[in-house]
This record gives sequence, structure tokens and C-alpha cells, in this order.
Amino acid sequence: MKKPEVRLMSSASIAEKNLARLAKTSLAQEFVSRHNGEWNHTDWLEFCAYLEENGYTPIDLDRVGLLLEQKKSEFFENR
Repeated sequence: MKKPEVRLMSSASIAEKNLARLAKTSLAQEFVSRHNGEWNHTDWLEFCAYLEENGYTPIDLDRVGLLLEQKKSEFFENR
């Protein structure tokens, strides 16, 4: 009898899935709105901690930052 193949996801693959999962939510937009399109390093660290506490890690934080910047642009365009 042949054993089923076990496929382990790389941490990069998991990070991609977590980023995609985050992008499907309103969390980034809510963060930007709550901070009126401007935030400081402490705000950023608190958002990162929130992501970790809520199962979004591992995640590429550079790409999370880009997502926030995209939402920030949209925030100011829609004002």
C-alpha cells in the first residue's frame, strides 16, 4: 500500500496565504481610517502585534506596509 504524500507548506507560502487573507478583510482600511491616514511607529507595532495575536503570522511585514500605503492612498483619494 502506498503512503500518502505529505506536503509541508513553506513559511513563505504560509506568509503569502496570510497576506492574501488579510487583504480580503477590512482590517487595513479600518487601521488607516482610525488613524486618519497617518500613523506612527508605535501604531504600526500595535497593528503588527494585533496581526500576530489574531493568527496572521507568519506574514511579510514589508508587504503589509505596502498594503497599508495602498489603503492610505485610497483613503485620501476618497476624501
